Amino acid sequence: MRKLGPIAVWLACATPAFAEAPAKEKEVWITIGTDALEPARASFRNQGLTLPAPALEKGGVAALRVRESHLEKLAEAMHDKLNRCAGFIAHDTEEKARAAVEGSSAPRSLASLVSYTVNNAPSVNAMLSGVQELNIRNTINSLSTNWTTRRYNLQSGADAATWLKSQWTTIANGRTDVSVAFFTHTWLQPSVVATITGTTHPNEVVVIGGHLDSINGSGSSYAAPGADDDASGVASLTEAFRVAMANGYKPARTVKFMAYAAEEVGLYGSSAIANWHRDNLVNVVGVLQLDMTNYKGSSYDFGMVTDNTNAEQNTFVTNLISTYQPGLTWTNISCGYGCSDHASWHSAGFPASMPFEATMSTDNPQIHTTGDTLTYMGGTAANSVKFAKLAVSFLGELAKGATTGNTPPPVDSGGGGGTVPTATFDATLKAPRCTTAGVGCDSGTLLNGRGGLGPEVNKPNTINASCADGASGTYHTDESNDRLKVATTDGTNLAAGKQVTVTATVWAYSTTADTLDLYYAANASSPTWTLIGSYKPSGTGARTISATYTLPSGSTQAVRARFRYNGTAGACSTGSYDDHDDLIFAVQ
Repeated sequence: MRKLGPIAVWLACATPAFAEAPAKEKEVWITIGTDALEPARASFRNQGLTLPAPALEKGGVAALRVRESHLEKLAEAMHDKLNRCAGFIAHDTEEKARAAVEGSSAPRSLASLVSYTVNNAPSVNAMLSGVQELNIRNTINSLSTNWTTRRYNLQSGADAATWLKSQWTTIANGRTDVSVAFFTHTWLQPSVVATITGTTHPNEVVVIGGHLDSINGSGSSYAAPGADDDASGVASLTEAFRVAMANGYKPARTVKFMAYAAEEVGLYGSSAIANWHRDNLVNVVGVLQLDMTNYKGSSYDFGMVTDNTNAEQNTFVTNLISTYQPGLTWTNISCGYGCSDHASWHSAGFPASMPFEATMSTDNPQIHTTGDTLTYMGGTAANSVKFAKLAVSFLGELAKGATTGNTPPPVDSGGGGGTVPTATFDATLKAPRCTTAGVGCDSGTLLNGRGGLGPEVNKPNTINASCADGASGTYHTDESNDRLKVATTDGTNLAAGKQVTVTATVWAYSTTADTLDLYYAANASSPTWTLIGSYKPSGTGARTISATYTLPSGSTQAVRARFRYNGTAGACSTGSYDDHDDLIFAVQ
């Protein structure tokens, strides 16, 4: 027995090694703004946790792998410290996370997918007149009280999706050009998608979305009514869908209404959907995100998110506010990386915009708590009405088409069905030129850069090479004009007396020292430049600045953009960082 004793002891000690090892907790890859790393680390430290170091950082975005159970803790840290929901994007694989980081710093195409015309008032106004606060209120109330929570990984979250699908199917009322379906995921809650197939441009898609899930930052066992975040956004787009159907609206472009699952834990649902559209080469021409619409926290009616959105489409959205809801106000805000589902579409390469209910410092203080109720917002959906109306004007003017009894306007054309023509270089006048009068003229990529900095060809691209560019600095660190476009505001051909929008895409170094001067000339062959106005960029990096003016008489006209560092207005200068570019176009 003495000899067997040590063996018995050894076997007793060794036995646990043969027991089944505990399952390793699932880990997921995320991308997050580098500005959020330290606040997130601090929040994790306070909970006795450690946030892993990034595997890759570039362009203000970091990729790292975290435990799946820590996603909600990270989401709450983003909300508490930076007012972001969720504030990061979850990815299926390391490869996708690294690709997202690389994509965040890659130059994006300057080409516009559409021309942003506002010319569908009869149909838009017909739908706007039907928007009802009571319908929005009832949807918010149902979503926030029928279930204790709409968490993405609980049956109650899936049940909420089933209920919404039923509501949307009833609204569709059996129309054969309308479908309502689930977009399923690997977790319990599906996303819900209602599609109206376009009549003449079905392969071009307009998306209006909000997120269906809710969360309580204190933990999964707590109630998460999510009345504002984001039952209000889903209710607003539901009402837009309802009035479209009630008025027999048939869009020229396909329209998709989406209620995303799992936004609160890293934009899971919208990321899967946006990437599916990208991978399947679907031509999504515009996305509007409605996340929190019913809390009036600011003196402004809308906060327009400027980061991770499309600047030109943002201008279009604010033009819709001015046109269809005059008297309402808006201001530009930033919400940081991955703050809502628009970021998924932006990351996938699609133009996205997000109007918000307040500024980031004045948003609803009850979100992610049991207090996010309709009662807290006064028991009314009055604030959401303006967002539902904005969604209506967005779908009516971007998807075009018409309601019953109205005539559909042209789609990006003056009756000819074409898009805004792209200019070619005119070797005689030495600048980009559109020789035939159309709905506008676009320089495309011909102006990208400044002088010898960057890929600009045929520099300096001013009429008769009359105004040289400054040669100091670095491409896409310092100032440059990258693109110019002129287009009529009503979608008809360029003609004397027509109002046009001039859109300049610039690379800004400073919001205070940089200024864009825009000019026009009635005779491009012998130009006399008239100042349209001088404008400051809203931020640094790639920015889009627009202005309007009325075309004078003249068969060949031009606009000039002068982007300057300091200095005063003038059609030509010798500033070492100044860029001058002209665009020539035919006018009827």
